[in-house]
Amino acid sequence: MLTLPQAKTKRLVAIHGWSGAVLGLLLYAVVLTGAIAVFADEIGTWSQGGAETGRTISEPVDRHLRQLARSVDPSLLEEVSISKTATGALRFGFHTHRTDPESGNVEDYTVVYHVSPLTGEVLSEREGFRTEVRQQEFGLALKRFLVDLHVQLYVPAPWGLLLTGVLGLAMMVAGVSGLLIHRHLIRDIFVAPRGDARLVGARDRHVLAASWGLPFSFLLAFTGAFFSFALSLGLPVVAMVAFGGDQEALIQTVVGQEELADTSPSPLASLDYIVWDSTDRAGSGPVSVRIAGYGTAGAKVTVFHGPSGGHLTGTRHLFDGVTRGFLGTKPIIGTQPSAGAVAVSLMAPLHFGNFAGLASKTAWLALGAAMAYVIATGMQMWVKRRQDVMAWRHVGRAVTVTIWGLPLALLGSAVGFFVTLPAGDPIWWTPASFVLACVVLIAMGCGRRDPSERYCWLLGALCLGLPLLRHLTGGTSWSEALLDGQAAVLSIDLLLLGLGVAALWWPRRKAETQAWVPEPAE
Repeated sequence: MLTLPQAKTKRLVAIHGWSGAVLGLLLYAVVLTGAIAVFADEIGTWSQGGAETGRTISEPVDRHLRQLARSVDPSLLEEVSISKTATGALRFGFHTHRTDPESGNVEDYTVVYHVSPLTGEVLSEREGFRTEVRQQEFGLALKRFLVDLHVQLYVPAPWGLLLTGVLGLAMMVAGVSGLLIHRHLIRDIFVAPRGDARLVGARDRHVLAASWGLPFSFLLAFTGAFFSFALSLGLPVVAMVAFGGDQEALIQTVVGQEELADTSPSPLASLDYIVWDSTDRAGSGPVSVRIAGYGTAGAKVTVFHGPSGGHLTGTRHLFDGVTRGFLGTKPIIGTQPSAGAVAVSLMAPLHFGNFAGLASKTAWLALGAAMAYVIATGMQMWVKRRQDVMAWRHVGRAVTVTIWGLPLALLGSAVGFFVTLPAGDPIWWTPASFVLACVVLIAMGCGRRDPSERYCWLLGALCLGLPLLRHLTGGTSWSEALLDGQAAVLSIDLLLLGLGVAALWWPRRKAETQAWVPEPAE
């Protein structure tokens, strides 16, 4: 039990409320999209209708690599990357650096091949600067939109990262102040809500979810702020101070990437053997392979493995590309193991929840949804107690539109993606559909009546209709998904159908309860 003087408690209540009221709408958007983005890979598989066969590289790749390397410009052999797509194809990227004539900056120039792992057939080929290649990958439009919306709220860099970093700090402020004003912290963990139709009942549910999710909110807020500020402020500032503004040189130093010691021609050793050796050492298959200096005597091969054996972090093994010799395990930062490298390597799995596969992702999704609920109910109660003031009534309407409108607009972006994927440009239409949906939903919320019920009916209709739309626009059918073992397609479709039924049932349940009666909460 925490005991504070009454004056300090009032100040903390004001800080807690205003930190949520001022930034709460944006914070709600970041948390909700973050909970959804935990399953970004699965959403990418579902939206493309591909046969997910695992993201680890388990098939032979050496023969495919050598065949492709003979056909590309030798300058593109500066760096080669190998990974697997959401649809099970092997992705070979050949990279170099060239000056972009439009921006005048030195950018990553690449040729990307998608190859069938069984036959070696080239399924697609894309060439250009990294931004151009991304714009050609239509099937990933929905996944990347969701991730970009979470990471930087679709605000241009670096301002979007700065904004999400500030929101992470605001979430920490709300969490700390909420912890300090708890008079009965242990009791609140086991509080029983006192009725659906009363304001105190809403407060009880808010406190219950917030109490259980408090450690998780600290974790998300800290790791999220770390990523946002590290990318938007940390790297540019350090590059300017220590590397004369050369961020590329900074990254090479931080990740321990050494320049090639010998650039004389020499064939690459068997990549299949290197992958097998690295898999044996790590205990799991690699998720990607990087080759620096392909075809030279100084070639180095880095094999990346995901977490395995109960570990939170993955491993990176370095091999000599000519002799196949194992050169050691590379930390995520620098060339030698350190406490800082361990701390940084923990940030990603703790933020994204991908350290234990589907189990940890499901837990992160549930906890993220709970935190979004805490933010939403907190804003609702804050404006409900101030509904006698006209300005706060307008804020209350904005809160309602945002709480319901964001998930509806996300579904609208998915509709735009599926409609334009067969014969359009989903890269442009996916975010455009989101914006169009926002405009329509805001217009629906400007009436005099509470728009919650209309939003709820629309949410149910979209959730029930999206699986059908996916199938009608060329997506995988359920029978094909069952035969091919495509768990992502079935799971997301069933989840949408369940949410649709719940959304259509909720207005009937609400009609059976009384309206909220404002009562002072304890």
